Amino acid sequence: MRNLSWFALAIVAIVLVAIFNSFYVVRQDEQALILQVGEPRAVINAPGTDEAGLYFKIPVIQTVEKLDRKNLGLDIENIQVLASDQRRLAVDAFVRWRISDPLQFYQSLRTIPGAANQLNDVTKASIREVMGDVPVPEIISGQRSELMENIREKVANELADAGISIIDVRIRQADLPREVADGVYSRMQTARKQEAERIRAEGEERARLIRAQAEREKTVLEAQAREQSEVIRGEGDARSTEIYANAYNKDPEFFRFQRALIACENSIQEGTRIVVAPDSLGLCDEFINRARANGGSR
Repeated sequence: MRNLSWFALAIVAIVLVAIFNSFYVVRQDEQALILQVGEPRAVINAPGTDEAGLYFKIPVIQTVEKLDRKNLGLDIENIQVLASDQRRLAVDAFVRWRISDPLQFYQSLRTIPGAANQLNDVTKASIREVMGDVPVPEIISGQRSELMENIREKVANELADAGISIIDVRIRQADLPREVADGVYSRMQTARKQEAERIRAEGEERARLIRAQAEREKTVLEAQAREQSEVIRGEGDARSTEIYANAYNKDPEFFRFQRALIACENSIQEGTRIVVAPDSLGLCDEFINRARANGGSR
């Protein structure tokens, strides 16, 4: 009787465990592949459906393989690429992908780590192939978006029967290796210095030509100004002579007298000592008398 009780308890425990293992939950961000004796039988909550919830499976006979329904990411670092101009690049990239067909995925790749390894190898090969057809300048700053689209299409074609979709492939970084970059930067600095020296030399030559032109123009302007001033001075002298001649012809005696006074005024300045008698100065007598009357000491 006691043995029978233990046997019944064991049966109940087995039944409870079986019942407990017969139910499973599929979340919104999951998709479930039902395997019966290792063979795929059904897919629950596949992409494009909304079948999340509680489900039943046959204990022991059926197992459930749960797969991500979310977009997945894979970082791929330090991919050595030889560009078409025979220069090497160290490229870092990342891939966004998702499981689009759980059945195909399970048959081809089985698990997500296995898919990541396969995707890593295919992406590296595609990056090397696509970037190997273009020179470094186009990779670094040229048609990078077009290159990434070509890589994405190539990876997608390679894994078309693996049950995954390639959403995007992005090049995060494409740099020259350190030992190569130092040489490239040194050559770039040398080239920039040579260019700067050439521009500086051209500027100095241009400045010299401008200064020479300015000096020539200055010399011409000064010569023209002197010529014009001589013409004006000559015209003024001629006009002065004409005025003096007209004045002399009108009253010669007054003109002679005025000229004499002007001569006396210009020759006898303040502090001039007169040694001869004033009556011997002729026309200057009147000038001297006027100066004395005005309190001058001439």
